[in-house]
Amino acid sequence: MNLTPRELRIFVSLASSLSFVQTADKFFVTQPTMSKMVKSIEDKLGVKLFERTTRTVTLTREGQTLLELAGRIIEDYEAGLAELTEVARRGSQKLAIAALPSLAATLLPPLIAELRQESPNLIINIHDVINDTALDLLRMRKVDFALSGLDVVHRDLSYIEIMREPFVLLGSDVIQEGRTLTHWSESELERLPIISMPRGTGTRMHIDLAFMKRGKQFRPFLEIQGLSTIGKFVTQGCGLALLPLSAAQLVFEPGLYIARLSDAPERTIGIITRHESGLSALATKAIEWVRTYASLQLGATHAMPENAIT
Repeated sequence: MNLTPRELRIFVSLASSLSFVQTADKFFVTQPTMSKMVKSIEDKLGVKLFERTTRTVTLTREGQTLLELAGRIIEDYEAGLAELTEVARRGSQKLAIAALPSLAATLLPPLIAELRQESPNLIINIHDVINDTALDLLRMRKVDFALSGLDVVHRDLSYIEIMREPFVLLGSDVIQEGRTLTHWSESELERLPIISMPRGTGTRMHIDLAFMKRGKQFRPFLEIQGLSTIGKFVTQGCGLALLPLSAAQLVFEPGLYIARLSDAPERTIGIITRHESGLSALATKAIEWVRTYASLQLGATHAMPENAIT
């Protein structure tokens, strides 16, 4: 018996979907080819894995017994590949970082410019993603570290806070209501045409939680994922965006204003790494640079465009 990792994946995939059509599509082969491949797997194992009629596909008793073992083998194989890739990256001039889009655009460009000047052959991957995706990339060992918020304690991850930033209102001269609001008030915000990021993002989670603490439900006028798109809607006077300060700074342009609100909720931003794996010298250097830069540039007092804050 000499099953390949691909054959094991085919078995597990077909056992999960019980559809030759779906499994054939997933592995980019025709249905007759998939049938031949499954027959080859069964011949190698010496047992029948599936019972197939013109309408249904079911696992045999032997197939059910082998399914859990096959799944564990695939997990161990993929974990080993990920670890091998990580070890190789530590010894090479490669760096991969996951970061919230606003942080990727504000914190990382100076770092990358400096690293590029020191090491012209350096290969860098930046993933500007939401919080959950950043953590997934970190766990899959596809990035060295993440710049994001950590909403709960994760036993497999380490978190070092580097900054806190408040939520602010981003508005345009077309809608002046945001300028008159100086204090965070859920009741007052409910009266405004608020543009927010959708559920599932860290930004939205903080706002929802702030409203829930007051026994209210946050219902924005518009939900938009992309920061640049939010900025365009605000510029056209479609509403007022409720954003973290760094995100508002990122899309700020003439004709817009950023209104600070006293007692506004804050989000925490930090560097996230995995517990069980060491960092390359390059990743360690990048983390120290980010911590220093954040403390100087993105601490309690943010440098703002002139006349930006009301």
